[in-house]
Amino acid sequence: MQIKSKIFEIKNIGDFSVEYIESQLKNLYMIIPLRWAIVDINNDSIFINTAFESL
Repeated sequence: MQIKSKIFEIKNIGDFSVEYIESQLKNLYMIIPLRWAIVDINNDSIFINTAFESL
């Protein structure tokens, strides 16, 4: 397995939580991140830098 790093975009719902971000990463992009960090936010989107395992 390889560890990959990528920035993903999810919808900004205003009052978001850790659970919301992790569920969106899992449901939209089918990843379970090893770590993640918010790198940018605008009115429409949240940009998340992630590290995850890839086959």
